Amino acid sequence: MSAILDLARTRPVLFDGAIGTELMKRGFPQGSCPELSNLEYGDLVRAVHGDYFAAGSDAVTTNSLGGSRIKLDAAGLAGRCRELNRAAAEHVAAVRPAGGFVAGSVGATGAFLKPEGEYTEKDFEESYAEQIAGLAEGGSDLVIIETMFDLRETLCALAASRRAAPQLPVFVTMTYNKTPRGFFTMMGDRLADCVAALERGGAEVIGANCTLMSADMIELAAALRAATRRPILIQPNAGQPKVDAEGRLSYAQTAEEFAADMVRIEAAGVRFLGGCCGTTPETIRCLARALGRA
Repeated sequence: MSAILDLARTRPVLFDGAIGTELMKRGFPQGSCPELSNLEYGDLVRAVHGDYFAAGSDAVTTNSLGGSRIKLDAAGLAGRCRELNRAAAEHVAAVRPAGGFVAGSVGATGAFLKPEGEYTEKDFEESYAEQIAGLAEGGSDLVIIETMFDLRETLCALAASRRAAPQLPVFVTMTYNKTPRGFFTMMGDRLADCVAALERGGAEVIGANCTLMSADMIELAAALRAATRRPILIQPNAGQPKVDAEGRLSYAQTAEEFAADMVRIEAAGVRFLGGCCGTTPETIRCLARALGRA
């Protein structure tokens, strides 16, 4: 069994928050390929990861959300897929304290499977396998397939992880919209159907991230808890985004408000907690205090 799963049996385990916005705050050019910063702005990447560990994160995700070969092809970087992902994991490993974990981040390709798109399941699985192999080479302790909105694509990533890094536990978080009929992904996948398919695929931890703010995630966490006995990971946004005149995003929810909601989510039986868009090292620090970790 993985050490991070063992740890969750003794206390709540904290993940980190947003990475891209933190990089831009520190000088990474807006609009550039985030994964390229692993080679060109390594000091900034390590500083962000280090700040999250210092804030109380047990597991910090690699800067590789868009690191699949298919996604990188849009930036002309497909040929550097393995290199970029290996570097992403190495940056987290370089700053993790004793007992810290490197979470290899895998996100959507940005493309679609047939008949909506041009790709087959085999295409997606091969693309993800190359990415995950790089993350494993760089020292990842687990794979986190996150911000996924298409169950078919998610299962391709899960199969790729089982093939490319069978020794690593896999966490999977889908992104859901709240509707009068319950929680559904953008592609119309029902929460209960996602959970059942991910269990069959062998995901050790199942959860949700992005799109919803923490208040909505309280209800979603309850729905997940009713649908599965697997450990759950929840990573909400810090409220709804606002765009200023210069095109900069901001999130209105305070760290204290976020932490208060997350305490309720933890009380509902969620063992893995963290943040998504709009969350910062201060958000995680406040959450750690709220959970008695300070």
